[in-house]
Amino acid sequence: MSLTRVLLLAILVVTAATQSVFLVGAAFFTIGPEFGISAAGLGVATAAFFLAASASSVAVGGWVQRVGWRAAIRVNALVSGTMTLLIAALASSGPVLIGMMMVSAIAYGLANPAANQAIADWVPPGRRATIIGLKHAGIPLSTLLAGLAVPTVVLTFGWRTAFVVAGIGALAVAALVPGEGEAPPPPSPDDAPPPRRLEPRDLAWLSVGSSFATWSAAALGAFGVSAAIDVGMGADAAGWLQTVGSAASIGMRFAAGWLTDRWRGRGFSGIVLLAGSGVLVFLAMTLAVPPWFGVLMVLAYATGWGWPGLLTFTVVQANAGTAARSSSFTQAGIFLGAGLSPLVMGVVAESAGLSYIWPVAAGALVIAASAVSVVWRRTASSPPGHT
Repeated sequence: MSLTRVLLLAILVVTAATQSVFLVGAAFFTIGPEFGISAAGLGVATAAFFLAASASSVAVGGWVQRVGWRAAIRVNALVSGTMTLLIAALASSGPVLIGMMMVSAIAYGLANPAANQAIADWVPPGRRATIIGLKHAGIPLSTLLAGLAVPTVVLTFGWRTAFVVAGIGALAVAALVPGEGEAPPPPSPDDAPPPRRLEPRDLAWLSVGSSFATWSAAALGAFGVSAAIDVGMGADAAGWLQTVGSAASIGMRFAAGWLTDRWRGRGFSGIVLLAGSGVLVFLAMTLAVPPWFGVLMVLAYATGWGWPGLLTFTVVQANAGTAARSSSFTQAGIFLGAGLSPLVMGVVAESAGLSYIWPVAAGALVIAASAVSVVWRRTASSPPGHT
């Protein structure tokens, strides 16, 4: 199987699995009034999705390790696509919508461990950071498509039509999974020795870091369009702004991965640098008005949401033989952050205003950078290949 097909599958399975939650966020200006859901209610809906994914992540990561990444991708695509179509057809209230999203979220726990194990098996170590960076384009691609759906589908045909299109796309991913016949390529003698294996306490610290770093991403995905409208931008322009910001995040993930491969880095320094830059950007967004708010929002996507590929790379590169199980721990941290932060930020937005969610996101990035730095310092003292 070619690297192109591995990468395409890895991106599409994550994109398909998250379309429902990000479409709800992007189209909330019309879903909210229809179902009588407030900004805090949007936070609850988003939180329910990611908390359900977090609760299932570690368990399904072990299942993926046993049954293989091919079966896991098929299950994820079929469940995600079916539930997205059911939302379009049957969602009639906030509780019904949230319940359907939670079922879809349990299957989403399969997507990243499966994609990570496929990459660990098929991609040479010297190219993994680039491929994983591109694989992590799946989430911003999902928000990009959700933002693009606002001016192209939602405003013209309604939000249910957007969910139908997304559901059909998710089901199509299952058809792209290859059969079992082809074996992964053997290791090359030119491959560098693997870095020190990450122990459970390392994974725990990275889970804490990923959880808090996700607060910035969740703020942008759940409230970005609404915040842009709140500062004076039109709904059409706000949707396009989320699209451009998501593209900036994709570009940053690729660039960070490519530079890490080129410099044979571990990825820790890049994570800390991006998180630190994101702190400054999110603080500046608190007082910004158009057009500067739009510029800063794009930068926030690039910095505050440019790190996930590097985080996954640090785990996959060190624990390639158990990439699905090991990455499920850090993925659980990401889901936990994505679940808790909308609840907190929804309350902040409801009580103080949307502009106050940005300093909360900045503070979370400070904690994230500190947690990752703990692992960076601990593993820096060990020679490559040490176990």
